[in-house]
Amino acid sequence: RKRVPACQIRENTMAGVALACVLGPVAYSLGSPTAASARRGAPAMQYSLNNYPLPGPLSPVYNQALVKLSRSDETTTGGLFLAAEEKEKPREGVVVEAGPGRVHPDTGATLPTAVKSGDLVLLGEFAGEKVDYNGASHQFVSDDGILGTFKGGVVQADTFCPLRDRLLVRLAEAQSETSSGIALATGDDEAATQGEVVAAGPGRMTSAGEVVPVGISAGEHVLFGKYAGADVSLPGGKFKVVHASDCLAKW
Repeated sequence: RKRVPACQIRENTMAGVALACVLGPVAYSLGSPTAASARRGAPAMQYSLNNYPLPGPLSPVYNQALVKLSRSDETTTGGLFLAAEEKEKPREGVVVEAGPGRVHPDTGATLPTAVKSGDLVLLGEFAGEKVDYNGASHQFVSDDGILGTFKGGVVQADTFCPLRDRLLVRLAEAQSETSSGIALATGDDEAATQGEVVAAGPGRMTSAGEVVPVGISAGEHVLFGKYAGADVSLPGGKFKVVHASDCLAKW
């Protein structure tokens, strides 16, 4: 066999070492496809507001809550169907994030926001500001514009928890005749102004951050103003959410 000169062996060895020094770091940095994928991880969440990209998630301020609205063309988590023509009436949604609360300008007391992330809430009419967040319909609303929450995420009258000094009232059916049998003429658009209290909120919050209990309890009947409160459609009848201060009498 042809002998390879020793000097050529040394040259080839040194060339191999040099090539290894060049390629070694590259191979280490690249690694295997599996290892590279693991280092990259899952794709980062992309946030957007009204089709404008955001560097991160939104954080509501003061007593604002960001609520992801239920679609108007589908049934809600409680089985209710939200018709398109009812889109301006109270609607439900899930709180995505809530602010820490607001500071009262006179007392300096912090009044905490009445809802928290994950709560299923019922919104009042025309409350808040609608936005497109991450490609879905959301609404910014202060906790004053939220009527109440649903325990366990179930939309029922007996799971509804009114906020602050609000009451959930099951409306009484209009009487068609008097106790003596005289027929009463009632208009179809005549609003009911009385009913039975199904649930009562914890009470009104003062400027010092203290809660004043509601003086009306579930099971009592109330009379309220004709234009008071907001109509609510729930299984089991017609309801209205009113402030305790809107009530004229109870029995």
